[in-house]
Amino acid sequence: MLTVAIVIAIHAVNDSGASPSERSATLEANREGRIALEEDQAPHTSGLGAGTPTRVALQRAIAIDMRNLIRHGALTGPLQGVRCSPAGKRQAARQAFDCTARAAAIAYPFLGVADERARQLTWCKFDPSPVSNDPQEVPVSPRCRA
Repeated sequence: MLTVAIVIAIHAVNDSGASPSERSATLEANREGRIALEEDQAPHTSGLGAGTPTRVALQRAIAIDMRNLIRHGALTGPLQGVRCSPAGKRQAARQAFDCTARAAAIAYPFLGVADERARQLTWCKFDPSPVSNDPQEVPVSPRCRA
């Protein structure tokens, strides 16, 4: 998985000052940025083995994911740790988690779900909007929400 930090600075093309080639380039950059965000936030899954607490298993799965990203140069390491905590009430056999992985003093948020009936963990990296009050450019997959 390639992790890309992209800030899409232009949400709408200004017709009054931009040439057709500039508008086309802006639209293409926005399209490519959206694809990169979709890939970065794509769901990952792992089996939930018996005997390990669910929260610990999810932390380990995200840590493996982060180490792979660091090893392939997509993120700067070293990995400093992963912490998860339950988010909201358990719904049937599904429990949502909010997680944070820290690498090179940077916090990377993740959303996760443990499905104890299916014995499966699912998690997504969460890339918030670059502007604090704006909605996310690409919503996180419903698979990563309980």
